Amino acid sequence: MTVQEGVLRYGDSPWQRIDLYTPVREPVRGAAVIFHGGFWRHDRIARDLEPLAVALVRRGCATAAVEYRPAWDGGQWPAAAEDAVQALERLDAAGAPWQDATLVGHSAGAHLALAAVAGRGAGRRAVLLAPVVDLAHTLATGTGGPAVGHFLAGHLAAGGTADEATPRPSRADLASLTVVEAACDQAVPSELTEYQLKGWRDGGLAVDHHTVPGARHMHLVNPDRDGCAAVLALLAGDPAAAEGSAS
Repeated sequence: MTVQEGVLRYGDSPWQRIDLYTPVREPVRGAAVIFHGGFWRHDRIARDLEPLAVALVRRGCATAAVEYRPAWDGGQWPAAAEDAVQALERLDAAGAPWQDATLVGHSAGAHLALAAVAGRGAGRRAVLLAPVVDLAHTLATGTGGPAVGHFLAGHLAAGGTADEATPRPSRADLASLTVVEAACDQAVPSELTEYQLKGWRDGGLAVDHHTVPGARHMHLVNPDRDGCAAVLALLAGDPAAAEGSAS
């Protein structure tokens, strides 16, 4: 299948860009908007998701990979979250298939994916891969080292809290929420995942939870790794084929 690439801009910064991947001469059977991880400091960038995007397009799923300002270049809270909102609005304005796309966030990208929809009542579908969303508990567990402190530096200096920077979507915001955990994740501890799952469920959200045996953190977004098969199945509309266990 031939893949057509494009770019959408949603701001003046060179970082405020969305990379588009769509099938050519083939029907689009779904769409995904992906926010990359890298703990808001861009240890990873949107272009790193190109192999995943191409693999999804080959399954008929148009894919948008959102780039946003890193913490060291204008992206400290709340700026990166504002970028996520603006990027989603730009995609919605572009029409089909993006208006009904599933939102995907890997690692700290899950924080931005939820920030893009929290409080907007749009009823979006979300799939979070090894999510880092609850910033207070992320700080408490030391996940990401100094990354959260750097991301929130200005906010905390002004008297704000990490809890205030944690998006809390409602049932009106999310039509469905799926969490995919890598069983051998070396970057996101299972303690953080379990804490976040409990918080979402206590908040009234129904959450599907899949654990991928043997997978490490980056395997979930690397189609050359077996651990990515579950992600491809979920995003391509075949959740029954997703590997791992659901709880």
